[in-house]
Formats: sequence, structure tokens, C-alpha cells
Amino acid sequence: MKRFEVPPSMETFADTDPLGDDLLKVAEEGGPEARDALARTWITEGIPLAFRECPAVYDSMRVWLGDVLKVHPKLIGLTGSARFGSSFVASKVGRPFRPGSDLDIFVVSQTLFARYRADFVAWRNDFHSGVERPRSDRERRWWLDNAERVPRNISRGFIDVRFIPARTRYKAAQHTLDTMSNLVRKLAATPRSPSPPRATVRCYESWGALVRQVSLSLQRSGRSFGRLQHRRRTDGR
Repeated sequence: MKRFEVPPSMETFADTDPLGDDLLKVAEEGGPEARDALARTWITEGIPLAFRECPAVYDSMRVWLGDVLKVHPKLIGLTGSARFGSSFVASKVGRPFRPGSDLDIFVVSQTLFARYRADFVAWRNDFHSGVERPRSDRERRWWLDNAERVPRNISRGFIDVRFIPARTRYKAAQHTLDTMSNLVRKLAATPRSPSPPRATVRCYESWGALVRQVSLSLQRSGRSFGRLQHRRRTDGR
């Protein structure tokens, strides 16, 4: 009988509750198989650090979100610094989770993904035709960037709802953005839970799209982590 294969960089990685630095070290040293394993099992499962004081709040939050968004709670999770205590975004590697940090929520739903995509296409058409007008030069720059960036993300199977302007004509996005505002208020009123200033949602079309994107992010973050560690060793000489 052929044995199960484990990526070499993970043969001694036995921590089921690793710190962010430990996980990024594996992401830096391991190949695609190691990063995919981290994305499937370590990053998208388990109790996030931000809810360690009362894990039941995390479950209650997911049940509530699932009811409001009409998806199963198991399809909702948390990434970012709130999960392991430090950011995995390449430009923010090593930045710790603090009481003022955002919550980065993910949802895996083909149905929601299609609704958000339709809202984005409608908004982009309205923007280019002049039906929707930005309220400032700064907002206009954001909109131009979003109109170019989001289609690339959609082709990879995910969409960040915050890049769709909060307008009542884009119903699915508006409903989700309102839900995030309510979530922040509910957490603030809940003892032994984080009190983030903002919560965001990234929706994936499938679990495969989630694993691919998280693995890619880990690759970039692992490289940034390696450079950061090198600078630390150099500065310590």
C-alpha cells in the first residue's frame, strides 16, 4: 500500500494552532503543495485568534451571517490578522492584530458570487455611462481603479464586495454592506468578542478558487516574510 505523501517542508510542522510567523515560514520554504495544504486546513478552518476568548461567539456570528446571507455557516470563515494574530497581506506582513483591526470575512457561494458579479457589472456600466457619478475626485480615482481591478479578480473566482459602491440599485452588495455594519455593532455589544471598526466580505465562487487565491497570497507573503527576516538578522549583527 502506497503511503500518504506530505510536503517535505511540513513533515515536522505539527502545530495545529500556529502563530503567523510560523505559518509564513512554511509558506516561504514550502512549494505549492505546502501552501495549498495551509490554505485548505490551517487558514480556512478552526477558531480564529480574535475569538479565542469565547469561541462560541465565532460560531454564533457565522450562524447569524449564514441566516442573513442565506448560506450555510460552514461556508463562512475568517482570514487576515484576526485568524493568526498577524497579517498575511504581502505589504503588511508582520502587522499584528489589534482591537482596531478589521475583520476579513470570506464566503464560498456560487450563488452570491453571481449576484455580486451582476451588481458590479451594472455599477461599472452605470459609471461609464454617467448614470452613477462619484462625489469627489478621490472617489473617482477609487472607482476607476475598482473598474479595472475587479474584473481581474472575478476571472480568478472571487470578488470583494467593498469595491461595489453602496447604492440601493445594487441590491446584493448593498444588503451585504448593511449586514457588515450591523455585524460590527453586534460584536461591539457582545462581551468577550472583538470590536472591529469595520468588517469586509470577500466572496469566492468555489473552494478551489479560495485555495488558489490564498495559496498565491501565501507565496507573496512568504517572500515578504523572508525578506523581513533577512533584514532582522542583518540589523541584529
